[in-house]
Parts: sequence; structure tokens; C-alpha cells
Amino acid sequence: MAKVIIDTDIGDDIDDAFALALALHSPELEVKAVTTVYGDVHKRGAIASRLISAMGREDIPVALGCSTPLLGKPPSKEPIYFRALESNYAGRNIADVDAVSLMERLIENGVTTIITLGPMTNMALLLLKRPELASRLKIIIMGGAWSMKISEYNVSCDPEAAHVVLESPAEKLLVGLDVTLRCVMSDEMVERLRKGGSQYQRVLTRYLDEWMRVANRNPILHDPLAVAASFNPNLLDWEPMNLKVELRGEYTRGYLVRLSGKKPNCRAAVNVREKDFLKLFNERVLS
Repeated sequence: MAKVIIDTDIGDDIDDAFALALALHSPELEVKAVTTVYGDVHKRGAIASRLISAMGREDIPVALGCSTPLLGKPPSKEPIYFRALESNYAGRNIADVDAVSLMERLIENGVTTIITLGPMTNMALLLLKRPELASRLKIIIMGGAWSMKISEYNVSCDPEAAHVVLESPAEKLLVGLDVTLRCVMSDEMVERLRKGGSQYQRVLTRYLDEWMRVANRNPILHDPLAVAASFNPNLLDWEPMNLKVELRGEYTRGYLVRLSGKKPNCRAAVNVREKDFLKLFNERVLS
């Protein structure tokens, strides 16, 4: 059983909430903490705490991380599905230390896997503060789009942080849009969730309905695929790559660029068996 930390910008795209539900329903993982990043990390913390509580896991601390990218300004918008929370909700499992400090402590006590589901600011700050910890770590990154001419959201929100993480000596698995865009919830899956009777499914449904009022589409399971990759990497095919983050391009800032003939700095997903993954997600989160 892998001891993991989940670092998330939960509250915007609904896939972060689904990823957290999958992680807590996967016996292969022991979630030791959830950390929030980017923007209103306090509201993100409340969103995560509410879902964790609904799953009966208030023993898992939620630590608030960095709201501002390494360079630039934080976003001003409120997390989309914060409005789905009860007006008087205050999480009882919000940690009394910041995200980076909690990560540091947990790694020193044996945690070796971190799953990043948002901008990588917390992860970069940890590696800059304690670079000697990198060699102990396996980092599963939901981010980037190495085969596409776009700047993926998690990288573009803090390209410098992504650069720090990719250049670190940690073991890195990158799950990008190259594969996640194939993992879409069907109408039947959405309806199955809405008909679910458990407390956490009701919380997820409230989050989903609030999100769908804005997104007006079925969820794409970007982040849950990264969680699944942490314990079942055979759902995907991987290729060693040397990926660099474009930091200076006027139109390409945040792009991932694959360099040939260079020593690999990560393994990137190149294919996914999406039917197998969706079946796994269905069984663990929607049943």
C-alpha cells in the first residue's frame, strides 16, 4: 500500500473531486494528507474537507498551500463549486500547518508518492526548500500536453513551478491531455452518480450540478486517471522523454517541448486503455 499525498486545486473542474473519491476508495493507496493550491486555498480546503468527511475520513488532514504562482498574480475568481457547500460548513480536519510543511514532515516519515492535480506551486516550493528530498519521491503529475500545440492549464498557471518539478531528480510520471481527453464520463455514469444513495455521492452530486451549470458538458476524468496511474500504471503505456517547459515564448509560454537525444527526465503517458479505466472508476466511485 503506497502512502500518498494528494495536491489539488479542487473547486474548479469537477475532476479533482472525483479523483479524491477514487483515491479514498482504492485499497492500494493510503492517503496521508490532502493539500490545496492556487487561488483561494481556504475555500478549496473546505471543499476537500467536506468530501473527505462525507467519506468518513476526517482523520486525513487538509493543509492549505500557496495561493500565488511563483511568478505572477493569483486568480481572483471563487472556486466554482464552493457554492455547493452548506453556508455554515467549517471543516474539522483543516491542518494547523501549511501544505509545504506538512508535505515535508510526511516525507520524512515515509511518504514517497505525491499526486499533483493542479498547478505545481506547492511541489516546487518543497523541492526548492528541501532539494535532497527529491530522490525519495515518486511524483504523478496530471498536467501538460506534450503531443499537442497547447499550454495545458495546470502547467500554464505556474510554468516556473512545472519547470522546477520536471528538472528535479524525483521519479516522475506525467499524465497529460494526450491521454486524459479520452476518459469522458457517459450520460449513464453521470445518472448513476445522481442516483447513488451514499453521503459522499450526494456531496459529489451537489458539486457536479454546480459545476455543470458553468461547464455544460459531461466531466472528463483527467485527475482520476492520474490517481489510477499511481497504483495501476498498466492502464497506460509510457515512454521515457525529456520534456521542458517553455517559459519565455510570447505565444507558447507553458507549452511542453519534447527534446530528442537528451537524457529522459520523466515517463509520459502515450496511450490509455480508457474502457478499463472507466470500468474501474465506475466500480469504485459510482457503485
